[in-house]
Amino acid sequence: MSQGTKKKERYTSNNSVHLLQSGERFFSALELLIREAKEEIHFQTYILADDETGQRIANALMEAARHRNVKVYLLVDAYGSQQLSTAFIRELEDSGIEFRKYGQFYSHGNLHIGRRLHRKVVVADGHVSIVGGINISNNYNDRPGFKAWLDFAVLIKGSASIRLQLICRQRWLNIRFKRFSKRILKPHLATVHHQSANTLVRVSQNDFIRRKNEVAIAYRQAIRQSMHSLLIVGGYFLPGGQVRRLLREASKRNVEVSILVPENSDVRPAIYARQYLYDWLLRNKIRIYEYLPSNVHGKMLIADSKFVSIGSYDLNNLSTYSNIELNLDIRDDSFSLKCENLINEIIKNDCKLITKEDFERQITWLHRLRNWFSYRFVKTFFVLALWFANKKERDY
Repeated sequence: MSQGTKKKERYTSNNSVHLLQSGERFFSALELLIREAKEEIHFQTYILADDETGQRIANALMEAARHRNVKVYLLVDAYGSQQLSTAFIRELEDSGIEFRKYGQFYSHGNLHIGRRLHRKVVVADGHVSIVGGINISNNYNDRPGFKAWLDFAVLIKGSASIRLQLICRQRWLNIRFKRFSKRILKPHLATVHHQSANTLVRVSQNDFIRRKNEVAIAYRQAIRQSMHSLLIVGGYFLPGGQVRRLLREASKRNVEVSILVPENSDVRPAIYARQYLYDWLLRNKIRIYEYLPSNVHGKMLIADSKFVSIGSYDLNNLSTYSNIELNLDIRDDSFSLKCENLINEIIKNDCKLITKEDFERQITWLHRLRNWFSYRFVKTFFVLALWFANKKERDY
């Protein structure tokens, strides 16, 4: 049994998967999923913004609840979605949508700071789902003069959606123990919808407080077992010591290790903290590609063109030990190659390679000092987040 998780989830084979990228195609696919739902939608996300994109998806959800009598359960993170107006929430609830915020800052006599609902998952009828890192806001959508933040998701049909629906129901009902599991089951979930595709998919969760560390373990195993190539997309790439050792060992095995990160970010200290690691990364022959057109928010790992993990989990201690995360692990050569080709195309057209010579020529001792302080600041924040997340708390 692996440390940090009681049970290793198995792959299911009766699935079809389709890669989605942030922008209009993603939101069109999301609208179609909502529009075709017949019984129940679970929608859990970190950010639901009160802007044009947020209103667009809210309208689709309200139409499903009001006119088609679909049960809609909408759960957003209280911090990530703190800008939602009272009028916006009232409109959702008046349409019949069940709405909640996860993790109020202060409730039941406790602070709720460290542990955030960071996963992004939508499930319709236990049949079709979308899992990824894309929040519901204008930042992730193409608009005139604005390129969407780079992010990814997977549209999945088949047996993995049954597991995703149970996970969402469990979180909605705030159920912790198996003896309550009958409350989250319904008869129609016992039937696996037939699919022509046969893709191996595993649902992996990360919720360290509830002794789930499945995504972190999957990442470490993929790095440890890699033989030829590792391609990592990380919006907030800041791996801890254990993962760095695994990356170094992979590089020593002549595994080609590449990371795609943003040149600029919405979290400035995260940029400087990551640059603090550039010396180490370059010294260990790990290729660094900085994305130029906009921010990178995506989280993806591709190993040996055979394994892909996509979701909300990023390689940092906040995702590993504090946040509630969800990924899909996919073993399929065709899908993996499609993801790899897409990332390589993005690298070719929209990224610059950071070389050791260029980095050393451009960085000054003041930059190094700034990066060191930023790294220590971010690491300290991660420790404080974990400490607060370990406080005894109730989710709602």
